[in-house]
Amino acid sequence: MTEKKVRVGLIGVGGICGAVHYPGLDRIAEVEIAGLCDPNPELLAKRQQEWEIDHCYQDSAAFLRDVHPDAVVIATPNIEHKPLILQALAAGCHVISEKPLGMNFADTVEIYQAAKKAGVRHMTAFTYRFVPGMNYLRHLVHSGELGEIRHARFQRLQDWGEFPIGWRQYKDLAGSGELGDMGIHRIDYAENLLGQIAAVCGMTKQWVQRDHMPDGQPVRAQDVEDWVSWIAEFKNGATGVFEMGKLTKGYGPDGGHDLAEINGSKASAVYRLHTPHEVLFAKAGRNQPYEARPVPEEFLKRSGSPRDPHEGDPLQVFRFDQAWEFISAIREGRDCVPSFYEGMRAQAVADAILQAAAERRWVDVSDCPV
Repeated sequence: MTEKKVRVGLIGVGGICGAVHYPGLDRIAEVEIAGLCDPNPELLAKRQQEWEIDHCYQDSAAFLRDVHPDAVVIATPNIEHKPLILQALAAGCHVISEKPLGMNFADTVEIYQAAKKAGVRHMTAFTYRFVPGMNYLRHLVHSGELGEIRHARFQRLQDWGEFPIGWRQYKDLAGSGELGDMGIHRIDYAENLLGQIAAVCGMTKQWVQRDHMPDGQPVRAQDVEDWVSWIAEFKNGATGVFEMGKLTKGYGPDGGHDLAEINGSKASAVYRLHTPHEVLFAKAGRNQPYEARPVPEEFLKRSGSPRDPHEGDPLQVFRFDQAWEFISAIREGRDCVPSFYEGMRAQAVADAILQAAAERRWVDVSDCPV
């Protein structure tokens, strides 16, 4: 069967676009990168030369009007997501956007409802859903091999040091700190594994100011959290404990780690990002230690994906399956997984965590429109 050609525009061509979105799309047959858009002229010129793209714009309205892509990738600072998404939807484009979709839950409700009304495919870039180990862990949970799920632990620990980290350290540009950066990914895949979160209690902490560069040049001080932790009660009764930090050393070879550990009535299993092609598995009961279990071949990539899961850096190449899911959903006329609905759900939980931390109490998660 001949594959339908899809013309994709890239809005925001910085690091995440260069490492994830462009290489993922570039390897899919009959996908054309129709144009680039970024307000930074130097970066735009660099990408134009690297990727040999003819149509490059600094203004998104002109880009959408002149290039008229079938679909767009939005990979900009958080503050720009909502207006760009709404602009692209109004132009009739399918949209994949980096997370978080908006600066708060109300933003994401507006975005989701606009996407539904537009009748296009929409996707939230929750990249970690595509790790082979996460694919297999999801199978172990949903197939019943772990039994009734009782408890879970989720951590994303990294040590970024104490110097400025750009727009991510400002509430007016990012919405929140570690919660919106790394925590929201774990909210998403926790709900994908265990179902919706009903209520949370939490705490946030800002440890450093990040108010000067390594050479001593002053910058505006950070005003968001660099550590967050919360306890969640899932609607099915399971409990979850979450911790994320930018100044927290982890056990992986790069000094950080991403971990999801699930305890069930029959068995327990652990996903770790730094070993993406294996999980740890142990049957329930005393004297049943964890043992490494290779991820079966069928879970190493998404079905039909053009990449070879045994080539390249396994900590990076799994991310290319995200583009495959987006394009496949467009061609098949089905919902993307995860869609803007999941982006909205994750933001509902994130807002509840921030409220719980500010008010030092349990908070119920807001219902989402369907």
